[in-house]
Amino acid sequence: MYLDLDRTPAGRSELGVTGKVALGLGDGYAPEATISGELTLQNLESRVLASGTLQASGIAECARCLAAFPLGWDVPVELMVLRDTHSDETESETLLIMQRDGEVDLSDALRECAALAYPQMTVCGQECRGLCASCGADLNGGPCGCVEEPVDPRWEGLP
Repeated sequence: MYLDLDRTPAGRSELGVTGKVALGLGDGYAPEATISGELTLQNLESRVLASGTLQASGIAECARCLAAFPLGWDVPVELMVLRDTHSDETESETLLIMQRDGEVDLSDALRECAALAYPQMTVCGQECRGLCASCGADLNGGPCGCVEEPVDPRWEGLP
């Protein structure tokens, strides 16, 4: 996932992006993601702006039943490559990469964008029933057979 500054035409153009990035989010999250799509490039005099929405996919763990399932999510990308490496511009809402010419490796920036866009709660399906709080059985396969204790009548008024 590279951007060749020497071959990027002046003005507006498109850059196809395809590749894998290691997310490094920890247990329960997709360890890596496959990213694909197109970024719109605006090659200006002293900078190249890259923006667009890419698609990411990976294998995630369901927060309810702990089963592995394929997950896809959108990754908004907005980054800027500054060609003036002596610029004082360090504060920006977009990711900044300082490089004068040659190929720019976008892997780290795209990894960061994919990790930031990763869903906070991943569920294999809205109908997922999760695990039994008593025995830990997967309730998607049917009832577990645990005896349900009667509810204390003092708690019945609470939702």
